[in-house]
Amino acid sequence: MGGGGLTGGPVEPAGAVRIPANELWSQLSGCDLFASFSQEQHEAFVKACDREAAMRVQQFDRDALVCAKGEFELDLCVVLKGGVNLLEVSADQVRTKVGDRGVGGFYGELGALGGMPRTVDIVAAADGTQIFYIPRHCLKFVETNDEAREILAKRYRERAIRVMVSELELFKGVQSEFIDRLLADCEIHHYDQRGIVLIKQGEVDHSLFVIRDGYVQVARQREDGTQRVLAYLRAGEYFGEESLLGGGGIRNANVLTAGKCEVIKIRGEDLAMLVKQFPDSEAQIFATIERRHENQKHLTPELSVVLNESGQLGVIQADALLVMDLDLCVKCDNCVKACESLHGASRLIRTGIQLGKYLIPAACRHCDDPKCMNACPTGAIKRRPEGEIYFQYDMCIGCSNCKFACPYDNIAMIETKQFDAAQARKAEVVGRDFFRPYPVPSHAVEQSLWSRIFASNEQGDHERLAPSIWQRILGRNQALEQQAGPPAESGAKPETHIPTVYPIKCDLCDGLPFMGCVHACPTGSAMRITPAELFPETTGVVISGPDRVRKVIGSND
Repeated sequence: MGGGGLTGGPVEPAGAVRIPANELWSQLSGCDLFASFSQEQHEAFVKACDREAAMRVQQFDRDALVCAKGEFELDLCVVLKGGVNLLEVSADQVRTKVGDRGVGGFYGELGALGGMPRTVDIVAAADGTQIFYIPRHCLKFVETNDEAREILAKRYRERAIRVMVSELELFKGVQSEFIDRLLADCEIHHYDQRGIVLIKQGEVDHSLFVIRDGYVQVARQREDGTQRVLAYLRAGEYFGEESLLGGGGIRNANVLTAGKCEVIKIRGEDLAMLVKQFPDSEAQIFATIERRHENQKHLTPELSVVLNESGQLGVIQADALLVMDLDLCVKCDNCVKACESLHGASRLIRTGIQLGKYLIPAACRHCDDPKCMNACPTGAIKRRPEGEIYFQYDMCIGCSNCKFACPYDNIAMIETKQFDAAQARKAEVVGRDFFRPYPVPSHAVEQSLWSRIFASNEQGDHERLAPSIWQRILGRNQALEQQAGPPAESGAKPETHIPTVYPIKCDLCDGLPFMGCVHACPTGSAMRITPAELFPETTGVVISGPDRVRKVIGSND
């Protein structure tokens, strides 16, 4: 559930096992991934295990589902005891075993390194199976070792290419022997910035590029020196095919990264061999060329300008846009009022970018490349298989990293008292519990409760707590101290505290049966759409891809 713990004190994950850091290291040191660690690297890793609550061990019974295909669990997982089976799930929900991991084995490299969802179901193979979780933000403690970094990179490259091949129509029906040969020659290139040139118009190159993650911009330089944006391509599409098949290898357009992007580069000779041996692949490529030519016929100069602006402003890279149809909007402000009444402060601001008749207000876009997730030091920002990005508040320490990382300024920090009151109000609306910061959340940081009470908040004022709230906090913490007993000699977490502020953003009203802004709009002006819906269907300049982001009814924040 999105909210982790509900009302009350710290809540450990089901099956959580506490192992002292030094004992944990003795089990890990026999794994290939950790075998070559120096003493200094070993000590840094052990300290991280003591300090980072998200580095944890969980235990599972035989046949228990560890994680499901499609889940965005961005942890690298190491098997400490027992083992796990990797099960492919077909469209009719039939499971087929495709691999396993025993003691010392690991999985999850695609999520930890590439932000990809789980590609298979993971099921415990024995009673007492123990899994050690290393969250994405803690990988630095593993990758400081050259051999460990090389092992991870090699495994990631192989798995990423195989997943790409299994999902792309271009390779349907291609024999496994050819795929193995292709695997040996492919290259993976990762880019973190927009505007990096991948293909330059007029140059001769015989490579095909498949987009593994992110977006690219396709633009053509005209004779008068101007540039026209032709399209944005997303993960699962490819480019460079036209110059290889009858184009003499001469590139007829520029292709640039449109933000974070990862591409798989296939040599021209491998592509030539593919189309020669597998006619269906050749037919698929020609169909793609024909479709793109037809789309360009409908692309007007005005639409190209809007397309370019949309990419520059990050609209194209959004997975779910909140828009307002200005032809229908009556400026009643009901959307903002509904948001504020449900969440303590409005998560949307009715100003922003205007594209045609649509206003794109300041609200979370559930980005394809969420900067907030990468900036969170505790892994408190999660993504569901449906695409919703939400806060697991019991892991939040109120550091504001997500707020500063969001390039669109769509995350706000509100005082804990205000946040707690809003969570209580939502609980009344749906008749069940939501996460409440009082008396304590389930994470732990060094700052004590007394430090938190008398610390200065964002406005420079001391936080004031109502006497009733103070008694709840004090009573609960005293009870926790009595239950806790003496601290563990090793692996003990620092004293719990309550953050002075919590982050809020649009999470599609996670946990509620409706989206407040959309529900409150009297004219149907407010709606959630994909970026492709901003452009005429006939152009095909933006491919919407799978319908990934949708509201989940019954989830809990």
